[in-house]
Amino acid sequence: MGGLGLYESFGAELDRLGEASLPGYRVSRADVTGNTRVKFMGDVAEICVCDVPIFKRTGYEPHLPRDKLPKGNKRDRAENGSAPQDVQRSARRAAGMVREYALCNPLPLFVTLTLDGSKIDRYDAGAITKKLNIWLDNRVRRNGLQYIVVAEWHKDGAIHFHGLMNEALPMVDSGTVIPPEGGKPRRPRSRKEAERWIAGGGQTVYNLPDWSLGFSTAVKIKGDYNRTVNYVAKYITKQEKDPRGKVGGRWYYHSNNLVR
Repeated sequence: MGGLGLYESFGAELDRLGEASLPGYRVSRADVTGNTRVKFMGDVAEICVCDVPIFKRTGYEPHLPRDKLPKGNKRDRAENGSAPQDVQRSARRAAGMVREYALCNPLPLFVTLTLDGSKIDRYDAGAITKKLNIWLDNRVRRNGLQYIVVAEWHKDGAIHFHGLMNEALPMVDSGTVIPPEGGKPRRPRSRKEAERWIAGGGQTVYNLPDWSLGFSTAVKIKGDYNRTVNYVAKYITKQEKDPRGKVGGRWYYHSNNLVR
């Protein structure tokens, strides 16, 4: 079959199968790469256009001689590298992934999880992340929890977490309210004052009684969801600029039941 006929046959088969791979075919880079990528994340469309075709269609892998195969994973090398530009790129990718997960999976709660020094060493990142992972995994399996969580260093070296969650866990009223003018949660002096604050745009602050390692707060997100997403992602930037770096070796934590 001539070159043009083979190309037309391949194109027809690709159209029929969509993004599926075609075993036995070898195609040119120009056939499977482009210079533009569009991501649809909820109501947000992100368009990235490059000077060269670097975006590869799914279902293909490079054909390289064995001695030319890449050594290790490029992302792993960047995250483990000591060069500041590698760390910055890694942090930017992580912040982008946090935004992508959050926009593809609307999570209505903004949560903060702190640690009680009498229950766990608030300064031991390894012990903390191990306990956190166990707690989160259990809630995913038992309650259907969906989450994105980012750690933050205290000035004294202690650790706490901020993130987004669905409403899968029990919540109880903490007795505090974020006033209509914003700011830190406050305890109203009376039920009437609490009702007046809520009616004026204030927000009830809840606790998550399942969180057994310290104190927790959960607030239902209202207004600009994207703004809250960016607020959570900024904690990755804070880690990147902190000399202590990533908490527990990871920029963020997320449940595997999120879509992309």
